[in-house]
Amino acid sequence: MEIRPRICALIMLVLLAFGLPGFSQSRRMRGAPPAGSGTSVNVPPATFAGIVQNVDKKSLTLQQDDSNTLRFICSGKTHYFDGDKKIKLADVKPGARVTVETKRYADGEMEAINVRIEHPNSPKPAAPKTS
Repeated sequence: MEIRPRICALIMLVLLAFGLPGFSQSRRMRGAPPAGSGTSVNVPPATFAGIVQNVDKKSLTLQQDDSNTLRFICSGKTHYFDGDKKIKLADVKPGARVTVETKRYADGEMEAINVRIEHPNSPKPAAPKTS
C-alpha cells in the first residue's frame, strides 16, 4: 500500500513539470509580450508630421495635414531637437510643426522617440540620385 502514494506523487510531479509549461505557452505566442504590458513590439519606428496641438510632461498631441489627431507618450527617453541642436520639452510649443519618430507598444500606444521642430524656410535634404 505504500507504493500507491509514491506513484501518485510521481504522477503529480510529471504533470506539473510537463503540463504547466505547455499550458502557459498556449495562451500567447512564444516571445510575444503580454497584451497590455506596455512593452514595445519589434516594429521599425514610424515617423509622423504635423502641428503640435497640446504638449505636457507626459504626452504630445499632433494634428496631421489630413486632420488626423495622434497622441504620443513622452518619457525620459524622448529626445527633442531644433535642427541639429538638442532642446528641452519646454521649447516645443503648440502651433509648431514637428516630425515625431515613434515606437509602438503592444497595447497600441505610441511613444515619441525623437521630436524634431521643422522650419518652413529650412532646406530639405536632397533625394539620393539613382543611376
